[in-house]
Formats: sequence, C-alpha cells, structure tokens
Amino acid sequence: MRFRGWLLAFLLLPGLLCAQGQLAFEAEVLDFELSRLDGQADTLVWNVRGSYYFSNLHDAAISREIWFPVPSSDSIGVAEKVEVALLEPADSMSVELTCQTDDGFTFRLDLPQRSFVGVHIKYDQKISGKEARYVLLTANAWGRPLPSCEITLFLEGGLELRDYPLPDPVIVPSSLGDTYHWQITGFRPETDLIVNLVE
Repeated sequence: MRFRGWLLAFLLLPGLLCAQGQLAFEAEVLDFELSRLDGQADTLVWNVRGSYYFSNLHDAAISREIWFPVPSSDSIGVAEKVEVALLEPADSMSVELTCQTDDGFTFRLDLPQRSFVGVHIKYDQKISGKEARYVLLTANAWGRPLPSCEITLFLEGGLELRDYPLPDPVIVPSSLGDTYHWQITGFRPETDLIVNLVE
C-alpha cells in the first residue's frame, strides 16, 4: 500500500484523534476513468475505483454504517457492479454492503480496537450526456481536513475536458488518452468532482 506506512506513522502523532469512540477517515486514493461504451458512441462509462483508509485508535471496537452517495440523474445512471472489500483483511475486521438505492449505497465497517484498515470500493455508471460526478464534499462531514487525498482521472482519447474539475493538475498525455493527477494534503473540498466534457 503506497499510503500504509506513512499513515501508520502519521496516526501516532498527538492531536490527530477525533472525538472519543469515533471512526476516523484518514486518506483516500481515487481513480476515475471516462471512456466510450463499446459499440455505443453516444454512451460513456464512468469507472470509479477508490481506496479509503480508516482508523480506530481507541480502546473499544467500532461498528459503523457508512453512507456512500452516488449522484444520478436523467443523463447519469445509477451505480452498477458495486463492490466493497477490505484491502488487507484481519481478525475482527469486516466490511459488508448492506443497502443500495438510486442515490448511493451503505456499507457496514467493523473494526477492533487500535486498528487501521483500507476499504476498496468500485462501481460503474453509464453517462448519456457530457458530465460525470463524484461526491467529494462528504469528506467534510468527518470534522477535520482529510490528511491525504490522491485523485487520478483518465479520459479516453477523443474526450476533452471543458475545464479542470480541480485546479493545477499534473497532466500526462498518451496515445490512449490524457491522465490528470492531483495529490492534496489537508484536503477540505469546496466542491464535488464534476467532469464536464467539450460538446
């Protein structure tokens, strides 16, 4: 895990604990891909892949239901092929998808005392317009800036951004498409990730 060693050391620093008995959200690594659906030029696929890191540094186990919103509309389909799994399962840790609606899904995370875990989530959405979305603002509900956030966006060749969804990306062009990358510490998002394409 590229963040695991850094985060475990970082978590030991004083002042990082949130309110007593609460699960803490420590980092996220988000990978997005927007490409054309095979055989359908007017339909895109929005692939979302994320690794989310949580800690419980208290003396009691935690079981927490976490709501994961997924924006949908007439032009943005609901989440499909939703998968939730632990990156490195250990005793007394578990994660389970418990509910899915048109607006998102809920998963339950069980952590023993003094533990740290990564949760991998993936899903796809079909896009019939020129806009894809991902909810970033929920990170603010955890009560402090997110210590680390890494975001990568890949656009298939022939798709072009109307504007950057976040400022100052590192851009890596290739024959297959363009990759945009952001690495942010102390992340307190001011907007969701909105990918608008040129018409």
